[in-house]
Amino acid sequence: MRRTPTATDTNPRISNLLFWVTSVESIVLLGAGVGLLLLPWVVAPEWPWGLTRFNALLLGSIYSASLVATVMTVISRRWAPTRIVLPMIFLFTSIVLVVSLANIDRFDLGFYSSWLWFLLYFVIPANALYHMWLYRDLAPHNPVAVAPPWRTILLVPTMALGLYGLGLLIAPATFSNFWPWPVNDFHGRMYSVAYLTPALGALLVYHGAAHIEQRTLGLTMATGGIIPIVGLAIVDAQLDKVDWAATGTWLWMASFAVLLFAGLGLTWQSKSTK
Repeated sequence: MRRTPTATDTNPRISNLLFWVTSVESIVLLGAGVGLLLLPWVVAPEWPWGLTRFNALLLGSIYSASLVATVMTVISRRWAPTRIVLPMIFLFTSIVLVVSLANIDRFDLGFYSSWLWFLLYFVIPANALYHMWLYRDLAPHNPVAVAPPWRTILLVPTMALGLYGLGLLIAPATFSNFWPWPVNDFHGRMYSVAYLTPALGALLVYHGAAHIEQRTLGLTMATGGIIPIVGLAIVDAQLDKVDWAATGTWLWMASFAVLLFAGLGLTWQSKSTK
C-alpha cells in the first residue's frame, strides 16, 4: 500500500496483515463482548481473573462497542474508517496492557486465558502502532466537517468524559466512589477506556472526517452508551443490589447517556455527508 494517495486513490485498501489481525480481533471481541453480556456463566469462569456480574456487564459493553469499530474496518477494508479506528485501538489496548502488567498478580499464569490475554494485548497494539507509522503520510479521505451543533455536542461533553476517564485511570477510587457497585483500582483503570477511547475518536473527527468515519464513531459511541444503561437494569433485576434512588447511580447512567446521545447525533449527521 502506498503511503501517499494519488488523485484517483484517496481511499486505498489496508494491508492484508492489518485486515487479518483486525478480523481475529473482531472474533475475540464478539466472543468476549456478547459472551459476557448474554452468557456470563459460560464466559466469566474462563476469564483471566474473577468477575462479578456487574463487572462482566461493563466489560461486555466495552468490548461490544469496540466490536462495532473493528467490524466496520474489516467490512470496508479501506483507509476510511481505518484512519480513526487505528489510534483508538492503540489507545485502548495500550492502556489495558499497562494496567494488566501493573496488576499481573491478579492473573493466574497457569491458566491458558491469561497467556492468551497477554498475547493479544501485545500483538494488537504493536500491529496498530506499526500501521499508524506505515500510513503516517496518508491524508484523510474526503473529509467533511461535522455540522456546528453536533460539533459542540460531540466535543464538549465527550471531552469532559475523556477527562473523567483520565481521572479513573489516575485515581480510580476517587472517581468511581459514586458508582452503582464497588469498583477496585484495577477495574476502575480498566474502565477508563470506555471514556478515553471515544474522546480520542471525537478529536479525530472534529475537524472533518469521511461519512463512514463519522458513522463508525457514532455507532461505536451509541453502542457503548446504551448497553451499560440497559444492562444495569437487567442485571439488577436479578441481583437487586443497585440503589436506584442514589444520585451516583443516575450520574453513572448519565455519563453513558451522553455517549449515546452524541453517538446517535454523529450517526445522523453522517447521513448528510455521503
